[in-house]
Amino acid sequence: MHKVQFKIYHDVCWGSDIGVKFPEFLLSSVDCRWVDGDVVHILLAQGDSKKFLEIVKYLQSRSDVLTLEKLSESTNRLYLRVSAKKDEHTSQFSDMFFEHACFLIAPTRFEEKHEIWTLGSSNRENISLVYEKLKKNHPVSISYLKEDSFNVLLTQKQQEILNYAKHFGYYEWPRQNSITNICSMINIPKTVFLSHLRKAEKKIMSQFLQDS
Repeated sequence: MHKVQFKIYHDVCWGSDIGVKFPEFLLSSVDCRWVDGDVVHILLAQGDSKKFLEIVKYLQSRSDVLTLEKLSESTNRLYLRVSAKKDEHTSQFSDMFFEHACFLIAPTRFEEKHEIWTLGSSNRENISLVYEKLKKNHPVSISYLKEDSFNVLLTQKQQEILNYAKHFGYYEWPRQNSITNICSMINIPKTVFLSHLRKAEKKIMSQFLQDS
């Protein structure tokens, strides 16, 4: 597998502006998908909980944000579901990536006016095609490009579910979110989530014990 990280200058949506407005926070999109023609992100803000309300009010004040829903809040983590209308003059980066057989392997980070995308692909040529398309419309740099491999052969769905569990704080101590809460936030049946998670954990544990 080839792994790449793009740093893309993007200045036409709330995602790019929020990094400038709240530079003291670690801001990332844990999930992004289309819902009834709108772009819906699950935004994770990590930082001082005393300023969480400022983030909420800021997003609510933006004309490009249609709805805002608080999903979860702890001492240093805030999860929000943010929906925005697709701009007819622009396309989502994710569309371009998926069309060229690249997949997301880490949450998208918002840093100042930049979006940090970490992608994987089986073919280096796919990454080259994406880079050529990106630089036609956006200043973009490659933070790194390298070959990587999965020591444990997880399915794509198992990787996705494991990432959800990790990024929603399921493995933190004390635990940030329960499986029930996570499934509610991402709208996945609990039985389906647990099935994929347990299978992924079993593969990882079996590999670890074998290596040990």
